[in-house]
Amino acid sequence: MSIYAVSLDNPDKDAWDRLKAKWPKPYHVIVNNQFAFVAPTRDVTTEDVSYVVGMNDDLRVSGIVAKVSYNAINGWSRQAVWEWLEENQ
Repeated sequence: MSIYAVSLDNPDKDAWDRLKAKWPKPYHVIVNNQFAFVAPTRDVTTEDVSYVVGMNDDLRVSGIVAKVSYNAINGWSRQAVWEWLEENQ
């Protein structure tokens, strides 16, 4: 299973609502109002994830989606975020 990091340029509740509808818990963790991780249960592309949150010509949400390798990331966040990443790698 792959993990994707989603970072929005601006907070967008509708984008997160679309992400939650497509991949309900436990397949996502929203870190704050502009950043989340998603772990789809089937193979998808960064383009697929981008489209769901609205990074397309119709909805025009701006930001970045990147595929994440748990072993290659480093940073600081709540313990629950690190536990979620480890469980979903």
